[in-house]
Amino acid sequence: MQNEKESENAPGRPRRAVSLAEGIRTFAAAVGSTAVLMLTVCGVFDLYLTPDETPENVRAASVFGDTDEEPDVRTVQLGGDVFGIKLFSDGVIVASLSEIYTDGVSCCPAKEAGIRAGDYVLTANGTPVETNGALAQILSAGGDVELTLRRGEEIFTATVTPAFCGNAYKAGMWVRDSAAGIGTVTFYGEDGTSFAALGHGICDSDTKDVLAIRSGEPAAISICGIERGRAGKPGRLRGYFIGGESLGTLMQNTELGIYGSMNTPHDAQTVEVLDRRDVHTGQVQLAATIDERGVQLFDAELERVSTDEQQATKTLIVRVTDRELLEKTGGIVQGMSGCPILQDGKLAGAVTHVFVDDPTRGYGIFAETMLDAAG
Repeated sequence: MQNEKESENAPGRPRRAVSLAEGIRTFAAAVGSTAVLMLTVCGVFDLYLTPDETPENVRAASVFGDTDEEPDVRTVQLGGDVFGIKLFSDGVIVASLSEIYTDGVSCCPAKEAGIRAGDYVLTANGTPVETNGALAQILSAGGDVELTLRRGEEIFTATVTPAFCGNAYKAGMWVRDSAAGIGTVTFYGEDGTSFAALGHGICDSDTKDVLAIRSGEPAAISICGIERGRAGKPGRLRGYFIGGESLGTLMQNTELGIYGSMNTPHDAQTVEVLDRRDVHTGQVQLAATIDERGVQLFDAELERVSTDEQQATKTLIVRVTDRELLEKTGGIVQGMSGCPILQDGKLAGAVTHVFVDDPTRGYGIFAETMLDAAG
């Protein structure tokens, strides 16, 4: 994808800072590359997105007709601060299946029992399993094990007979029970505690499905550097978790973002949420945290806006034009998922993905869509 020409910042314009919740910084690690890349970053779980359409496939035609009704004015507190993510899956997810070797023969007991990657193991021999260790303990005893699993909305049972391999009984499936990564808060509710972040769901790197969560929490993190993005290799924020105290609760992981609440009310600038019909191409600003200065505003441009009601995500295409951000990060990097997009002083949307072939550009989602999903 060809890079667009960078525009310069207006000379002498001071950069504005926005307040941010105490203790929230940033965390990062790398994930794989695709046509577009989800901007959260992996820890225990890879947080990943499957390849999708190129910008040329995004429809820009509006389907909204003229109306004389005055739209409701809704306000939120501006986000832009980054935080650590800890999620625990609702059951133990089967990430992948593999052959094991026993007595010179290869087999996969899980596959033979009808289990697929993406299934969630709920119980084993009638005992609820919420961790990898709990499931492994039951399987390692050998003999037939009756599993209760969830596949989409379907609940079913399967009997697995683990095979002895090496010095243990194994079922031939890789399982995971948790996720860790980074996200950026897009906005807080008027109460300062509820919040929405990312603008997309957290997915398993193997199944590509949005992770069904049992529980989760936002965590404090500390920045320790930036890897600049370049064509073919997305950049990332680097950092680590600090302290062990939870900052709140994560309650929903959806295709439109993650939603939760903070233990301590947040206090930031109140902004109006721009009606999706009023979002237009042209100059915008990104509210992002890339270092210890906290939330900063950086110049960007909306290149394309889709108001197709059938399309909920990837409705915006944004290009970074801010010289400082380009110099420090190369554009959009992993860890910036959820960065607010401001237009005409109002919250228009959030950055969600980066184009791997052009880190100066990425997808975004309408803020109104995220707010509607929050209820």
